[in-house]
Amino acid sequence: MNKKLLLLLLTLSLLSGLYAQTGTLSGRVADAESGKALPSVVVKVAVGQTITDEAGFFTLTGLAIGESVVDFSAAGYLSLSQLVKIDENTDLGTIKLTPAFNYDAFGGGLSEISLSSDGDDDSKGQNVSGLLSSSSDVFVSTASYTFGSAYFRMRGYDNDLGSTYIGNTQISDVETGRTTWALWGGLNDATRNKVSVNGLAPASFSFGNLGGATNVITRASQHRAQTKLTYSLSNRTYTNRVMVTHSTGLMDNNWAVTVSGSRRWGNGGYIEGTYYDAWAGFIGIERKLSEKHSLAFTAFVAPVRRGMQGGSTQEAYDLSGTNHYNPNWGYQNGQVRNARERHMNQPVLIMNHYWTPSDKTQLTSSVSYLFGETGTTALNWYNSSDPRPDYYRYLPSYYPADIEAGTPPDVAEAYAERWKNDVNTRQVNWDKLYSINYLANLEGKQARYTIEKRHNDQNQLNFSSVINHQLNDKIRIDGGIEYNRNTGSFYKTLYDLMGGEFWTDVDQFAERDFSGNDTILQNDLNNPNRVVKEGDKFGYDYKLHQNSANIWGVARFSTQKLDYFAGLQLSHTTFWREGFMRNGRYPNSSFGEGEKHKFLDYAVKAGATYKITGRHFIEGNAALLTRAPNIRNTYLSARVRDAVIPDLQSETIMSGELSYHFRTPLLQGRITVFHSKFENSSEINSFYHDSLRTFVNHAMYNIDKVHQGIEIGAQLKISSAFSVVTSGSFGNYRYTNRANASITVENGSVPDVTKIIYNKYFYIPGTPQTAVSGGLKYRGPGFLFIEANVNYFDNIYLDFNPERRTSSAMVGLLPGDEKIPGIINQEKLPGGMTLDASIGKSIRIKDKYYLNLNLSVSNILDNQEIVTGGYEQMRFDYAEHNVNKFPAKYFYYYGRTYFLNIGFRF
Repeated sequence: MNKKLLLLLLTLSLLSGLYAQTGTLSGRVADAESGKALPSVVVKVAVGQTITDEAGFFTLTGLAIGESVVDFSAAGYLSLSQLVKIDENTDLGTIKLTPAFNYDAFGGGLSEISLSSDGDDDSKGQNVSGLLSSSSDVFVSTASYTFGSAYFRMRGYDNDLGSTYIGNTQISDVETGRTTWALWGGLNDATRNKVSVNGLAPASFSFGNLGGATNVITRASQHRAQTKLTYSLSNRTYTNRVMVTHSTGLMDNNWAVTVSGSRRWGNGGYIEGTYYDAWAGFIGIERKLSEKHSLAFTAFVAPVRRGMQGGSTQEAYDLSGTNHYNPNWGYQNGQVRNARERHMNQPVLIMNHYWTPSDKTQLTSSVSYLFGETGTTALNWYNSSDPRPDYYRYLPSYYPADIEAGTPPDVAEAYAERWKNDVNTRQVNWDKLYSINYLANLEGKQARYTIEKRHNDQNQLNFSSVINHQLNDKIRIDGGIEYNRNTGSFYKTLYDLMGGEFWTDVDQFAERDFSGNDTILQNDLNNPNRVVKEGDKFGYDYKLHQNSANIWGVARFSTQKLDYFAGLQLSHTTFWREGFMRNGRYPNSSFGEGEKHKFLDYAVKAGATYKITGRHFIEGNAALLTRAPNIRNTYLSARVRDAVIPDLQSETIMSGELSYHFRTPLLQGRITVFHSKFENSSEINSFYHDSLRTFVNHAMYNIDKVHQGIEIGAQLKISSAFSVVTSGSFGNYRYTNRANASITVENGSVPDVTKIIYNKYFYIPGTPQTAVSGGLKYRGPGFLFIEANVNYFDNIYLDFNPERRTSSAMVGLLPGDEKIPGIINQEKLPGGMTLDASIGKSIRIKDKYYLNLNLSVSNILDNQEIVTGGYEQMRFDYAEHNVNKFPAKYFYYYGRTYFLNIGFRF
């Protein structure tokens, strides 16, 4: 009875709240220097937000009457918070925002992200929080700027758990589900305007995701009218950058145009051998057809060619004298050449229709198309020694002194001396590889060494339509539909014969293990023993298709003391493999279309915000969802056959977050606790096995994980010019069960094996689970900006080899053996402290032209001992149980770096 009475009272309270009086807030936002209107400014009161239109105007409804703090934030401007007394209709007049010169000093946010991975996935090492760099949220802003260089991931989430939209359409990789932000790299000014929500909060353009959602605004009328010229000088991923951007804003003839172009280049960034050459172009055109209809077209492309960094062992770092040694490059004819180059040229086209049938309803429909080419080069070799300079057999540790075995101490010493003094030992010896190929030509044999190019060409068609309807001043309905048709083409081409004459398309690993069987060694039985020349496809050739659709809706309710929402999403996903080569190891499962895998998923979320006062409020959100597995973690060996992990099913996620927000005149920020539970996840790692001399695929499935922690961000204003800013993330991200694993060998020489992985309570690798920053900001007269902050990173864990956490790895060892802890324990990586600083100044010339100067220096103390990540090699020494035979590879935090930016706008 008491429960029924309580439920009745709660219902009556909510209903009475819906009929209680609420307020409306309106105004205009302009540039503090020029006085020009600022479109795309995010205006936020509590958890409600909107953006300014092309003329800088905004309106927010359903607000609590009384005092509230209003936050204004825009990319390239200092966030502003004002205490406002809200009544039925409050007009703030014109609000002026001051340029934030540290925006470009840190590289411009999301478009300038460097990668730590030596893999082929451009998104894996990227900072998931980079999109939120203009947020007024203290913690999010710090995580974007300051924590990003340590490859911090907010709440430990991967990129695919944050939904990214550009021009109202979601673009993601078919294989991983992640967003590749390099698609618009170098277009900072054209893509800096965005709307973001954190965590499980509701968004107006999407149902959202666990890690929030962001929509990059490409609409030309929403870009502020200006011309901007920028030159940047840096020692990070590139050394020079030039950008030009011109926006007309909405002109009197009802047209709006934005054009932007850039080039980034350098013969070597901070990491030796990582040369960089990138261009970018953007055009946005909008036509306002009437007061209710507008059409917009956007096109952009960012072709890039860059040398990649590779991780290496600590022994190689010590021998080379630097923790930033890069094994991927060497000298050829006196010029630096990198064996691992990343090439990308994928244009994106977007068409939008904006329809406003009434002042309470807006319908936005969008179509986007992505196409082009992406690939990574790599060394390949046949019946020859491994060309990689840090291969374990080329290191001194491979030759321990053993007089009885015939290995005197001077062998290891000789190798060490060669490493230290001979660049052709320490780096790729291109001249030697070419010489070996020339000898093969004289013998009429195929090339021993080549450069292959591994393609991942994406072709996507996306459609979305979103309706936003303000039912009344207390109820808002957002909803939409999305359809994505995505095809990834995966194949290899022969990029460079390196002086050789030809290559034969057979599997050399199968050739060794199945000698005399001409069928099983063929990569394509439809074209046996095919001779391959430069530019030809070989090895593997297949497509991965994925069609997905969803429908979603969110209802939001506003009352004087309580705002709450509830939402539902239904989605359907179908994916399948289509092979274009009949592989000799799997002739019946490699060619043609494979089985179609279908998933019907749901997502529900709800939340409420209790407004204690206009300056203090409590927010709580929760979600339960399932999602289809991504393709990369589904196929056991997509290169050669159509086979998926056992027990394939959707992943289940439960998540909740509770936040306390405070907005006083001197102190503002938030404290959040969060907890997310993942069930039925999967992970697949592919690696070259030196003993088997073939690729092995290690698939973990039925994985359970938990991500929980606390986020804190606060800013204290100690005077009109000085502020103290502090942020911290304290996470606990772990595996919570023993996963299953399926191990497959691509050449078929060993049967598939299923094992149990003893990884329970292991930490999620790849991100600091503790990140703290404290800093001082100064904003002086004459648009002078100075900032310094001290940062600390800790609880970083190495990505582990599952094979070492199996019962088979313990065979031959007795309980208590001193080798066991070194085999099974997960390595904690060294963290540390860094110091960053930046300074910016704006100079007004004749009240019309503006010169912006800003400089940032990161890691001023040059701390080069912080390990940002790494991985255990997937091989294991079963005979001797020696974990140092195949040691882990690491990536280190950059030492002292700088970024100088000079901008001129009018």
